[in-house]
Amino acid sequence: AAADRVMIQDMLARYAWEIDHGTPEGFAAVFSEDGVFEVVALKLRVEGTRDIIAFAKDLQRTMPNLHHVMSNFAINISGDRASGRCELNEFMALPDAIYPNVQGWYEDEYVFDGERWRIQHRRNFFAPSAAGAVGPLAEYSAAFMEACAKYQHA
Repeated sequence: AAADRVMIQDMLARYAWEIDHGTPEGFAAVFSEDGVFEVVALKLRVEGTRDIIAFAKDLQRTMPNLHHVMSNFAINISGDRASGRCELNEFMALPDAIYPNVQGWYEDEYVFDGERWRIQHRRNFFAPSAAGAVGPLAEYSAAFMEACAKYQHA
């Protein structure tokens, strides 16, 4: 069980590294083929490898210089399935300063595919005070919000 926890935390570190500095394909590789990524407050839902790659391309194109920081991992493992929660703090480097962009948490479901742990379903929740960008963050994230329209569901 300890090895599984380490493997899951490593996978989550790869998640952050790939979306911040890596490739859309590397980001999608931490998800199962039928993986789901949701941002609950935005009613955003991305499902499957192809759409996760497209979403990552949109995010990296419209909001470069993001930095995801995850902490306080709580992981429950049962065979080849697991669930977990962790805190999320996201920062954005703009020309004038580094801004806190998102404060919230992830709720996850993981699956072991025989080789490695992958995210099967990741839900992102914002803290109530972090649910809306203002000032330079609102201006900077406008293109991202526009790109997200194709992933939003009622």
